[in-house]
Amino acid sequence: MMRPPLKFLPLLLGLALAAPSLEKAEALLKAGDYEKAALAYEEVLAQDYGLFEAHLGLGVALFRAGRLEEARFAFDQMTRVFPDRYEGHFNLGQVYLRLGKPAEAVEAFQKAVSLRPTEEAYLGLAAALTQAGRAKEAAEALKKGFTGERSPAYRLALAQALYAAGSRAEAVPVLYGLLNQNPKRAEAWELLARILAEEGLKERALRELDRGLAQVEGKPRARLLLRKALLSPNPEPLLKEAYALDPALWEAAFLLGQARLRAGDARGALPHLLAAYRASPEPEVALALAAAYLKLGDHKNAYRYAGEAGPPGTFLQAQAAYALGKKEEALKLLEGNETPEAQALRGSILLELGRAEEAVALLRPLYEAGRDPRVGSNLAAGLVALKRYGEAELVLREVLARLPREASAWYNLGLALKALGRDGEAERALRQAAALGSKEAQGLLGR
Repeated sequence: MMRPPLKFLPLLLGLALAAPSLEKAEALLKAGDYEKAALAYEEVLAQDYGLFEAHLGLGVALFRAGRLEEARFAFDQMTRVFPDRYEGHFNLGQVYLRLGKPAEAVEAFQKAVSLRPTEEAYLGLAAALTQAGRAKEAAEALKKGFTGERSPAYRLALAQALYAAGSRAEAVPVLYGLLNQNPKRAEAWELLARILAEEGLKERALRELDRGLAQVEGKPRARLLLRKALLSPNPEPLLKEAYALDPALWEAAFLLGQARLRAGDARGALPHLLAAYRASPEPEVALALAAAYLKLGDHKNAYRYAGEAGPPGTFLQAQAAYALGKKEEALKLLEGNETPEAQALRGSILLELGRAEEAVALLRPLYEAGRDPRVGSNLAAGLVALKRYGEAELVLREVLARLPREASAWYNLGLALKALGRDGEAERALRQAAALGSKEAQGLLGR
């Protein structure tokens, strides 16, 4: 549910003034000089702490100056001096929302609603409950405050709250009622289509989107095109149209980039992903950028964006760190990751760091579980390093049956056979490795 914009009640400039300095304070506030206005309101309150307009003006000035904690104190004081006035509780709730203190905001808005059940107060209460993770209570609050006179914004907030609370079917009549009143409300068409699709009514969802597109004009159409793309078997033209209509719609650019990346075109994906990231640096976009840069061999950028993706990017960051020669860091990044890919990379790094025993202990169960020939090749290399040549040969024979052109496997087989005293077989294995490009084998053979 969208948070309602912070809306302070208008200052009552037309009331009789307690002193000339109040008029000065209100003029400064109206002119946008919030720091001086706050000082002027403080002077007024020093003369008369019971002046309602000065308390309200001070809170507004402090908020607009970005001094949120001081604004909180000012409105809190206002509720203590005027406990039965709606304005102090309402504005205190708004400041608590901006401070990220939803529990306190809920209490303030509940008091405001009890004093005057305005649309603004109910929207503020629902926003606070949503921020506190209490979606069902947010929906119930908006239902309680619903009347036939409520605005389209209130109806949309109610539908969004019902959806967030898992009451999708209950949200549908609210959305249709809204759209009958205001058919140009793109957010309502988009949410309606989402609900219908989630209920298994994909074709009906597409029809409703087409109805919405016939009504909505300008940039808001982009959201409907994006939703239609998500339901379409051929999304790219719709995504391109949505992005052209609204370049700030990062999701469209992101999905275009993802499609290119899945198709193997990492270079073609980059412009779209970078545009999405500039518009909104979401973790999922950073993750896709890391994957694209890794495929392109730009390990420095892959490392950077994988780090910005948070925990989902840890494995990609480990891969990039390894490619940049940061092997110990890569090992640390892989800690706790039990996926086969992560374990395989960890085993490779342990081998390169000369920790063959640890590598074999890690790679053996991994190889036995999936018989991945590349894991087997690394396992065999560890066994050769530990002088367990017979075991290495058995694994390498299996690997080469699946990857007959794996140069490193032929090279390690040559080493194992030579150590076992089977020089003729060893030379043949080494020659095969050399022919496949193994520099180590070529060196042993004197090439």
